[in-house]
Formats: sequence, structure tokens, C-alpha cells
Amino acid sequence: MSESNLNTSVESIADIRIARINTDKTHKTNGSYTKYQVYFEMSGTPLQAWRDIFGREWKDLKPTSRQQAGSQEADIDGRFLVVQCPLEEVATIHLPVLKKAVAATNKAFKRYVQEEATEQKLQNDVWRQERKAVEDMAESLHFE
Repeated sequence: MSESNLNTSVESIADIRIARINTDKTHKTNGSYTKYQVYFEMSGTPLQAWRDIFGREWKDLKPTSRQQAGSQEADIDGRFLVVQCPLEEVATIHLPVLKKAVAATNKAFKRYVQEEATEQKLQNDVWRQERKAVEDMAESLHFE
């Protein structure tokens, strides 16, 4: 599905999910003894619209969830969600909060796709009506 043509049915859109931690990419943050750049691999590379929605959903998380996650930023790098945190916090704090944000993003993204499809259908209907009016006018003319 291309970003410019979001006319796919909402049912056919596969949810993005966190699949695993990429142990090859995860590494200690420069200058830190305890923090790591943790790379959560997603089930697919999200579209820019999904990424934008994720950014809003991450910022809009309930304050308690954000406090648990230490108000960390969650960046998207290709098909990875990247969080800087101690390894001990991954399972109990960061993964649950990220899963919440991803689920909210999937739900919001499906709404977005539906709204875009509805808007595109309306634009196509207007275009068809305009074309029909032009064709009807052209057929009413008599040229010799």
C-alpha cells in the first residue's frame, strides 16, 4: 500500500506488532554504564503516517505509563522501535508501555486509513460527476 493511495480496506491492514528484541543491534549507550539502546524489532516497516501517529500516541500515554517508562523517547528506526534504558527495565516497564502505544497506534492508523479512503471516494465521486456533466454537454452538441 502506498502512502499516497490509502484506499485499501481497513480489514486488510495488518497490525504492526513488536516481534522481538534484536540482540545484534542492541548495545550499551556511549558514556553510560547502565543504559542500552534497545532495538525492538517490529513485524513490518511502518508507513510514515503510522510513525506520525505513533509519535502522538507515545506522547499522549497516561502520565503513569510515561512515568513508569521514565518519560523515555521511543524512536523509530526503519522497522525498529528504539528505547534507551537499563536492560533490567525492558520486561517490566518498557515493553508493556511500548505494546500499549503500538496497539493504540494500530487502532488510530486504521481510523486514519478509513477516513482517507472515505475522502478519496468522495473526491472520485465529484470527479465522476464533473466528467459526466462534461460528457453530457458534449453529447448535446451537434457538429457538422
